[in-house]
Amino acid sequence: MSEFSIQDAAFTGFRIVREHPKALAVWTLYALVLSLVISVIVVVAMGPDFGRLMDVKARQQESTAETLALFGRLAPGYALAIVVGVASNSILGAAMIRAVLRPDDDRLGFLRLGADELRQLGLGVLTVLVFLTAYLGFAIVAGIVVTIVGAVVKAAATLVSLALVLAVGSGMVFLGVRLSLAPALTFDRRRIDLFGSWTLTRGRFWPLFGTYLLTVALIVVVYLLCLLVIYAVGAVLGFNGPASAAPDMHSVTSYFTPWLLVQTVLGSGASALVWPVLLTPPTALYRALAPSGATAADVFS
Repeated sequence: MSEFSIQDAAFTGFRIVREHPKALAVWTLYALVLSLVISVIVVVAMGPDFGRLMDVKARQQESTAETLALFGRLAPGYALAIVVGVASNSILGAAMIRAVLRPDDDRLGFLRLGADELRQLGLGVLTVLVFLTAYLGFAIVAGIVVTIVGAVVKAAATLVSLALVLAVGSGMVFLGVRLSLAPALTFDRRRIDLFGSWTLTRGRFWPLFGTYLLTVALIVVVYLLCLLVIYAVGAVLGFNGPASAAPDMHSVTSYFTPWLLVQTVLGSGASALVWPVLLTPPTALYRALAPSGATAADVFS
């Protein structure tokens, strides 16, 4: 059985940033453009109706028909923003895998738009379907158990419900860990392979879980440090900080206030730091656990 270091895998993102500082700059620019594009989509397609929705909900007596009509008009904007976000995640996910498996292919910050990204998109859709199916299955079983227990011993129903919620959550975490190497496996084999990860992770759940737990802790630290920087910059520039009033979404010009633009730029830098820390450990684990430590790209190139 191949072994790996939890610490080394969790700190993969920091090493990528240290070894490829130009990629960090590209990711910051990518995050900035993505943030601006989604913001423009939200303001142009949803801004006025979103403001009206807030006004409706602020009333003492909410109009159901008016609320549903507003949600209907907001739906296309939400859908477009989701499509852009999902496509971006596929591009970004492939870039982070490429940074680990093909570190010499670093032009444009490892960002590409091709077959690798399309396979990541397909894998993402398949993964969502599998997780939804698993969740619904867990939920149906849990509901049946709670109903039976409640009919027999009503006092125990609440306790059983809590235990089942924890069990369902644990089951989803277990499934997530066992399938976590699928993106790297799909990228490496150049074909969508979700369940091949199940074989690679067999008998290694706890070390993998420990790696991801440490990764989450690192992300929290990075996020808090970035938040402190944003607050500090806001104080230096004389703004009230990130907790200032909500932006005006009636138009693009009213939405992008000077402080919001500063936040967007600083937030893009924070995203560029968080992405490799979050997304590269599974690929580092895959590289360590792949047979003989070799990748398909090495074998078939």
